[in-house]
Amino acid sequence: MGEDPHHLTPDGFSTGFEGYLNPSDADYRAVLVSGMVVLDTNVLLNLYRFDDDARNDLLTVLERLQDNVWIPHQALEEFWRNREQTILSRSSIRRDALEALKKPIRSLESAVDTWARNVGLSRERLSDLISLIHKTHSTLNDAIEGPATRDPLVGARDTNLDPVLASLHPLLAGRVGTSLPNEDFVAALAEAKRRADQLIPPGYMDRDKPDNRGPGDYLVWEQTLCEASRRSADVLLVTSDVKEDWWRKVRGAPVGPRVELVAELRARAGTRLFMLQPQQLLKIAGRLLDVKVRPGSESQIASTTAIVTPERGSGEGDRVRLYLTSALERRLSPAVEVKANTGTGESAWDVSLTASDGSSALVWIYDPVKPFNDLATGSVSSTARSMVAPFEGASNRPRLACVVDLANLMSRMRMDEAPWARTNAGELVAKVFQTFQPHVDELDQAGFDTVQVIAGVDQAESQAAEAFQRIDQVVETVTLWFHPASN
Repeated sequence: MGEDPHHLTPDGFSTGFEGYLNPSDADYRAVLVSGMVVLDTNVLLNLYRFDDDARNDLLTVLERLQDNVWIPHQALEEFWRNREQTILSRSSIRRDALEALKKPIRSLESAVDTWARNVGLSRERLSDLISLIHKTHSTLNDAIEGPATRDPLVGARDTNLDPVLASLHPLLAGRVGTSLPNEDFVAALAEAKRRADQLIPPGYMDRDKPDNRGPGDYLVWEQTLCEASRRSADVLLVTSDVKEDWWRKVRGAPVGPRVELVAELRARAGTRLFMLQPQQLLKIAGRLLDVKVRPGSESQIASTTAIVTPERGSGEGDRVRLYLTSALERRLSPAVEVKANTGTGESAWDVSLTASDGSSALVWIYDPVKPFNDLATGSVSSTARSMVAPFEGASNRPRLACVVDLANLMSRMRMDEAPWARTNAGELVAKVFQTFQPHVDELDQAGFDTVQVIAGVDQAESQAAEAFQRIDQVVETVTLWFHPASN
């Protein structure tokens, strides 16, 4: 351990509390070269969502770790079950984006034409402006549609033409666990239910999943425990899942595996558990094993998985808060401290920002628990005013932002047969915005500097992507508050 003088090993002081220890570089190097590097389903599926550089960099790292890579049978089963839909969603997002581009063109043309006629603009100049609109649309259209001819995943539904499968096949050959015998499988399903009922990790966050998919996380965990026991090997679980039944969190951010999982692996196999998200694996493997990783790959993987990795049951507000906090940390300089407030007794504001020059900002994620009641009783306005009131008249008033998260309203609309007949997700999102839009002015009048309404973070990728793009607009606004000349 000479390379790391501050390394802590379990001893009389820390025995039984290993789940709170931070792994050292020596720990990570050891598990990477001699332990089990276990891949969750989402790591494989997200290979279809990354750009070429990020996908190739992650595959390069996995190839470097090939001798130690292992995937539970349950994880591979989920991969094959979801693979085609993941590929199809990649195409549908492109189609949705192209369709969305068409909508504003006619409005822009009409607006410019009306303005031109009222200010006496020459027909030649009007023609130039209309051409500019069409040119901009064409440029955006080509940027989205153009890559289809160069996209290596075109035709990937055909397993013979899928480059991801071509890379995964040699990587995972002989490194997939076996399924549980029938008797053990039945026992595991019963244990999954017991643990879910008692909120024992992992898997209880998925207990309400349809189609009997709730036990999936526990089956992945049980198969990993069995293999680790057989090998007596340390485990590094790589997953994009950031739900609380996998991760120990501090102020909403995952910092390590749940202590219960660390203790369970030690009891079953006598070994240690480590967990990383894919972007963290790239960073650590790149540094410790001298694997070349392109600078943008980590952030590309982080931003993509933040949008597409579900966190059902963990509270969409947590997901929005984590994404917002992470995005602000990336955009702002170290001179601005970004803090996520999530614990009891902390600030009611979800994100607070303080710069070294004393300027500050606060972000509130307004997530109405009973949305129809809030709208009917007028508590949207009263709640907003109570948030802003402490700063009225303050000489050093912080800038205030409100992100309205209408996931609950969407859920209620989806469940109610009347007046909201069940409909497709895109139309439902539109209804949500129409329902809440009259109350946006109330939030503005309450004193917020910016208000952004989102809905669909728990929906299919196209709706979720739009929701996170709206959060990105908040990030841009807040960034300008602290660095007005940076953009």
